[in-house]
Amino acid sequence: MKKQYFCSIKLTFFLLIANITFATYVYAEEENYVNLVSARQEYLIKPILEEFTKDTGIKVNYTISFGNIMVNMIKLEGEDSEVDAYIANDAGDLYNLQQNGILQSIRSKVLERNIPSHLRDPSKQWYGISMRVRSVIYNTNLVNPSLLQDYKSLGEPRWKNNLSLRTSKKVYNKSMVAMMIAHYGYKETKTIIKSWMKNLSTAPLNDDIKVINALLKNKAEIGIVNSYYLAKMLREDPTLPIKMHFLGDENNRVHINISGIGVTRYAKRKQNAIKLIEWLSSKKGQQLFANINMEYPVNKRVKAHKILQDWGKFKQMKINVKKAGELRREAVKLMKAVAYE
Repeated sequence: MKKQYFCSIKLTFFLLIANITFATYVYAEEENYVNLVSARQEYLIKPILEEFTKDTGIKVNYTISFGNIMVNMIKLEGEDSEVDAYIANDAGDLYNLQQNGILQSIRSKVLERNIPSHLRDPSKQWYGISMRVRSVIYNTNLVNPSLLQDYKSLGEPRWKNNLSLRTSKKVYNKSMVAMMIAHYGYKETKTIIKSWMKNLSTAPLNDDIKVINALLKNKAEIGIVNSYYLAKMLREDPTLPIKMHFLGDENNRVHINISGIGVTRYAKRKQNAIKLIEWLSSKKGQQLFANINMEYPVNKRVKAHKILQDWGKFKQMKINVKKAGELRREAVKLMKAVAYE
């Protein structure tokens, strides 16, 4: 009885969330709108969607959602779901949507032209709309970047008590380790991450900003963060003595990840959802998305923000980012094995 009661409460909770969420949607008589769920904070997505509406006349009703609440709600509603498109902040999360049957395949020559193949799902269920680098930052007053050669170099004894990392519980690190497994294999990746653990300056921190601040407070000399965290801080204060260093594998190919979008399985306004994704991949959409979010465009014809350009060029690890999801369980297993908390 207790188990049945719990399930009933859980079901009621998701239905309540559904009603609250979609009470905000405006169901116009015409089909000139699209319903979007986004893991992006409102100030990062609203200005972009407003420009899309100006250009196309298609209104975007959006809901900000984090975690699996909306995933469970969409699964629960099935064919009755009113969600047309879903933006996620990580390739691993997009893979999770796909595995839960939330997304559908779409065909678009525009998207195939604008988005490189390693930044989109091979089965066409989701597409990258911005790219971020997760690489090494260093204190320019203390570190000679030539000493930072590749992932393995972070485990060298010279960095003992000087490496700052975010917790392994965050999806960004799960994806990074998953992509390392895709490249190096499980055994070698385990050796690399284990060597990092010997060099930690403190226990892993709970966000990338704290990693950057650890360097600013001289509690560490090097760290690993997503590029946009540092870019936003430098936009506010260009004098910060912290710089991004594009460090990767033995061929200097850097780990990258994406935020991306897909059309939901039961989208009622599928064509409007496709138009939204195509617009986000266009020059205007990419420029807006990249500059507001301080991320890299996926469209090669669009330049990154000047702060990012000043860091110089880098080689991308060309393994399809879907591996971030496919190998997530292996990554979590590995990090537990080396006591990466």
